[in-house]
Amino acid sequence: MASELQEKLNALKIDRDQKPRSLGVGLAVGVGLLVVLVAAAAGWWMLRPRAVPVRTTIVEAASPASGGASAVLNASGYVTARRQATVSSKVTGKVIEVLVEEGMKVEKDQILARLDASQARQALALAEAQLNATRRSIEETEARLREASIRENRVRDLVASGV
Repeated sequence: MASELQEKLNALKIDRDQKPRSLGVGLAVGVGLLVVLVAAAAGWWMLRPRAVPVRTTIVEAASPASGGASAVLNASGYVTARRQATVSSKVTGKVIEVLVEEGMKVEKDQILARLDASQARQALALAEAQLNATRRSIEETEARLREASIRENRVRDLVASGV
């Protein structure tokens, strides 16, 4: 029994002669993967689409020379907007009519689109009905207040006369 216990204790000892595992294979795979990622990023950077450079020129009308005919300037190209604006409405709803097209010049307070007003009309009708109900409730409360005041005066008179 003691020898069996001694064998089990010896099995628990750390073997210092055994060499640790080498990290060479994992390190080589990691470095290789890093090199491939760097090469892919560099390739994407070199081959990405570039913005087209645009040259702009300021054109001024020249004053015609003495007695000469005026010159006509023909040019081609495209125009970019100086300013873009996001348009939104104060209420939500279904767009039933669009009155402008992309690229059109618009003025301040110009109507751009029309929304379906059916939901707004329903909300207005509901609010008006609630207002009327509240007004009737106020009238009823005022009538009850007048009745209570009359009863109070009657009870005061009865108490004062000793009834």
